[in-house]
Amino acid sequence: MGLFENMVKNYKIAPDGFILLSVLMVCGSKGMVQNGKKIFNSIFNEYKIEPWPEHYSCMVDMLGKANKIQEAEHLMHLMPNGPTLSALQSLLNACRIHGDNETGKRVADLLLETGLSDSGAFVSISNVFAERGEWESVARVRKGMREKGVRKEVGFSWVDLGFLDRDLRVYKFASDDCGHPLVGKIYEIVESLGVEMKILQEDLDVEMDVLV
Repeated sequence: MGLFENMVKNYKIAPDGFILLSVLMVCGSKGMVQNGKKIFNSIFNEYKIEPWPEHYSCMVDMLGKANKIQEAEHLMHLMPNGPTLSALQSLLNACRIHGDNETGKRVADLLLETGLSDSGAFVSISNVFAERGEWESVARVRKGMREKGVRKEVGFSWVDLGFLDRDLRVYKFASDDCGHPLVGKIYEIVESLGVEMKILQEDLDVEMDVLV
């Protein structure tokens, strides 16, 4: 922000749309909502640049992260050619984080109307409906995924095995992975750890009851 203000005030250099977008992104990452609003309003009022969809999306994301959900939704609907996929996804994520299921449902419905094919967006929409207990809508979303041939991307985890023969070894695995040659032993250990954790939790509950 300091560099931007120095460029504009001291060197009298007018920023272009790319610079203004970069400044908005910085404001969003730092949670500087008031500064972000000031920059966004200046795009047209001071620099006579018609705000891009990216400027709007950045502001929607910024407001959503700050739990200004209604303000973000209002701004999103002011976008000249309607809400973009980026803005909708940003607002949907904000609704999930802040527990605004009512707005989340409206955004989810709009996302479904866009004909999206992104697996992450489908999963987010499905989760919003699930949190509202609307299981028919969840089924409809999942059916849409199947019809479009969209599959949820597999999430992987990595385990650091340390150095073997002077090389750092890392093993990658996914949920229900059975590719490791010692898979049987691994699942035995995991099950054993689960039982041990359950016993420790039960002992802790007993201790808490005694204290109460």
